Amino acid sequence: MRCPFCRYPDSRVIDSREVEDGQAIRRRRSCPECSRRFTTLEESLLSVVTRSGINKPFSRSKVIAGVSRAGQGRQVDPGAVAQLAQQVE
Repeated sequence: MRCPFCRYPDSRVIDSREVEDGQAIRRRRSCPECSRRFTTLEESLLSVVTRSGINKPFSRSKVIAGVSRAGQGRQVDPGAVAQLAQQVE
């Protein structure tokens, strides 16, 4: 991670904590060059690449709708479909 103060290309992680129910990581960093400290917030985003090559954000509701549509006419437990969508995510 580049230092925002002196633009040194490397930094040292001092502390890491999960925030937003594990959806992001807050890291406290220190620059070895200028000895200043700064905080970064790192988030992970799930995306799906379609057949046409377009990136779209992941949608759990689309997984549930697709599996429900595929199981139409059969006895499919909605709880099992929701659990499957959770495992996919």
